[in-house]
Amino acid sequence: MPEYAHSPLFWFIAVIGVLLTGISKTGFAGGAGVLAVPLLALIVPVPIATALVLPLLWVMDIRNTSYFYRSIDWSETARILPAAVLGIAVGGILLDVMSENLMQTLLGAFCILFAIWNQLVNALGRLPGSTWIWGSISGLTSTLLHAGGPPMTIYFIAKKTPKSEWLATTAVVFLIMNWLKAIPYALNGELSGDFWWVVLALLPVALIGVALGYQIQKVLNEALFSKVCRLLLLGSGIMLVFKGFL
Repeated sequence: MPEYAHSPLFWFIAVIGVLLTGISKTGFAGGAGVLAVPLLALIVPVPIATALVLPLLWVMDIRNTSYFYRSIDWSETARILPAAVLGIAVGGILLDVMSENLMQTLLGAFCILFAIWNQLVNALGRLPGSTWIWGSISGLTSTLLHAGGPPMTIYFIAKKTPKSEWLATTAVVFLIMNWLKAIPYALNGELSGDFWWVVLALLPVALIGVALGYQIQKVLNEALFSKVCRLLLLGSGIMLVFKGFL
């Protein structure tokens, strides 16, 4: 076990972060999924935090997709994925180059701006090439911080996508994205650490979070779902900006 795994504070924060990420994935299309890495990064370096979370995301995504696969918009998925792959490739290049604090601050500012400025979401979300814009940003921020959810939230809010299609399409997009991210992570040596026992210990928490999120989304109508996602976008933005300045 790595040294940080002997800290009760690490486990307390890890359980909260992973549980909220699981709930977010099935309940709110990843709207609060940015919390795990910033929380863990309070205890361990960002590269360790992202490496820890990635295998858990693989399992969450498989379970999440199994819930919603009947409602997947495959044409939308096909439009988003090339842009996401581009973002992942750029993110892989920047893994050891770009400051995590800068990326967190910029993404957090975007989240706050879009959460409170409805007209801006509608305008930029519908720009020509918006799929490439938000898909590539999602791939980039997902690779660097596992924070690909907010750009996708902006995209689907602007398109006024129905809840079932939104949840289903983001599920399969992130399933593919997170497995593809294994390539740059492996090339950068981030999956070779001694953290796999920690991943196994947190796996039940991840699955519980996904199951809770699935039950929560059942009681949310379309309007409430959109409002909650917008609030989570705001909360995620504040969290990212705060962490970026630490």
